[in-house]
Amino acid sequence: MKKIISTILAITVTFIISGCGASSNLHYNNKQLTIQVAEEYLQLDGTLINEHRDNFSSLYLSQKVLRLNEGNVVVYEDARTDLDYEFEPPIMHSMKIIFEAKSVIMAYGKDHLYVYQLILKDGRLLNVIAQQGDTQQLKFIYGLSTAQLNKIIKQLDPNAGGAYYKQVIQLQDERNAILSKWDMQKVHFVPLVVPLAKMMGR
Repeated sequence: MKKIISTILAITVTFIISGCGASSNLHYNNKQLTIQVAEEYLQLDGTLINEHRDNFSSLYLSQKVLRLNEGNVVVYEDARTDLDYEFEPPIMHSMKIIFEAKSVIMAYGKDHLYVYQLILKDGRLLNVIAQQGDTQQLKFIYGLSTAQLNKIIKQLDPNAGGAYYKQVIQLQDERNAILSKWDMQKVHFVPLVVPLAKMMGR
């Protein structure tokens, strides 16, 4: 009996500790995209149109092209490192590298969830919501209009400001929806990811 109680207590403590760190989340599952910040969360419904997976040795990438019920196309990307690696640059810099952007403007940030407006090389702007709860996973969605983006921000945090630029890329063609530019050079030699041992000083 004591063993069972000890086990239950250990599981409960582990759950509480892990729950404390998970103050934000961006997740797609079963036609539903969920965005959470602290106690606030919202859901965007859509249909999976296309999915692409890639492997860069130390990094695994899943890209899902979705058509939201509102009609527009968005892309959800989930990048996870191998257990022996982690993302090195801050999330804002990672976005700049992945999209080869000229600059990145932060419109909102709370509990590891961020809203950015990226100015791309050709001068066009792209809205991105990104989340990085730990150093081994990076998730983001892009293609939302600024009106959609600001509605999401207000739902998550009524006191927050919003994104400024309204003339942004809105994805229509699902065949050319993926705008991120992942390659082996970026992952290993920029680098986006580094061995855990380097970060820990071993």
